Amino acid sequence: MIKDEFLKLNDEDKISHLLTLNLDDEKNLLNFLKKKDKTSFFKISGKLKSRKSNKKSEKVLHEILDENRVVLLNIKQLADNPYQPRFPIAISKIEELANSIKKDGLLQPILVNQSGVDEYEIILGHTRRDATVYNKEEKIKAIVYSKLSKDDPSYKTIMLSNAIVENIQRNDLDPIELAISFKNALDEKVYGNQAALALAIGKQKIYVTKILSILKLSDIILEDLKINKSIKDVQSLYFIQRIKDEDIQVQKYFDLVEQKINREDIIEYVKNIGTKKSQPVSIFKISKNKIEIKRDFSNLDKIKKESLEKEIEEVIKKYCL
Repeated sequence: MIKDEFLKLNDEDKISHLLTLNLDDEKNLLNFLKKKDKTSFFKISGKLKSRKSNKKSEKVLHEILDENRVVLLNIKQLADNPYQPRFPIAISKIEELANSIKKDGLLQPILVNQSGVDEYEIILGHTRRDATVYNKEEKIKAIVYSKLSKDDPSYKTIMLSNAIVENIQRNDLDPIELAISFKNALDEKVYGNQAALALAIGKQKIYVTKILSILKLSDIILEDLKINKSIKDVQSLYFIQRIKDEDIQVQKYFDLVEQKINREDIIEYVKNIGTKKSQPVSIFKISKNKIEIKRDFSNLDKIKKESLEKEIEEVIKKYCL
């Protein structure tokens, strides 16, 4: 493919093409993209790294499928992964998967750990279990990936690392569940530090840092995220948690939920907090040919800014026409 043609592809097609190349050709094409469009380069290279990590996980899973026999387990024998944060899942998501299972069957068995006689814990596949229960089925296809008691030194590593894999590979990524699974893995020393965790999941360290920062948000916001899952934009949540005043933090969060402001407004507000200097509240100058107003309007949301613009226009019309 000609390099200029590569630039015309959408992000998904760029990534698909890069995955077909050897390492040298991939590196050359990414360097070319970096020279032409740095923003696109960072976006594509990040997604490419994540996709490769997911492919490795899929490969491991396929090897497990090949080496282990699929068994039918009674759903009543299954317990949740104790290290997998589980918040309510939208019934529409469960219905969608349940209908797919009813139509095509369960294409990918769940992975379990056998912790005792007829006792199993789900490693991967909680939503598949929920959809099977929704279909009122009593048994589910499963693969016994490990046979570890809770006292086994490897138990926490298996359960925690796979909790992260399950969260990070979901299409409807839930930032707070991912943040809790990251924190659990670090607290339990499954990964030595954030850099080691980032390397394990094929992400940059800043990604892990931003995900973990979500847990610093106000309890009011965290509760809404757990129950309503109102915001899934990690970047927005990262900047909101940087607002130290809790009342303003909560206000900005719900303004974002209600679409009164957007991510750019949040970022601009946070950046202005750090650059504010002691200065007059406003500077108003009238010269021979123009009127100049200098004032920090970053605390105004979009609706208030539009209202202010209209009022200023009315004043100008009154005196200048």
